Amino acid sequence: MTPSAAEDRDDELRDISDEPIRDPAGFPGAAIAGGLLGVALLVLCGAMIRDLLVTTGAVSGETWTHRAADNLGSSTWSGWMWAIPAVCAVVGLVLLWLAVKPRRRTHLNVDGVRVVWTRPVDVARRASAAVSEVPNVRHALTTVGRRRIRVTVRTSGPVDRDRIAQVADDAVGAVSSGKHVVVKVRGPRKEFVE
Repeated sequence: MTPSAAEDRDDELRDISDEPIRDPAGFPGAAIAGGLLGVALLVLCGAMIRDLLVTTGAVSGETWTHRAADNLGSSTWSGWMWAIPAVCAVVGLVLLWLAVKPRRRTHLNVDGVRVVWTRPVDVARRASAAVSEVPNVRHALTTVGRRRIRVTVRTSGPVDRDRIAQVADDAVGAVSSGKHVVVKVRGPRKEFVE
């Protein structure tokens, strides 16, 4: 490969942005907790607006925050109240974990190129389509996991397991980086007629 051809290939594989390229990742867990916290704060805000309207006389009744403060101020310590700080500590630890846990990878890198990604379901479809072309294969089902690609094949006759594994490996070779292809062959299904 000439130096200019290598530079052209590098230009093709480079992202058009000057920002660093990030791997595609799943939805962060803290976003769900943040949304729920936002809804809880909106409900609290609604209660405060109602109390403001009661205080100005626009709405009749007693303020909820004043009644809650009176009830909390006049209560004495009981044994069941230990559950409240324990639940708060557990909720705090869960929220802390949601904030710092790594996001799940949702895509696989294609051929080591930092800007080209594909979904695992697309890799599975490609492998199933390739294996379905092998003689005597009636149906192929592929699942892509973190460590392996599992191909389950239903046959209508004898097949070569090694050939199926090779066809599946060739079909997903650009994205399988270290994933082991496992082939499970099932014979023809017996169909019962009543």
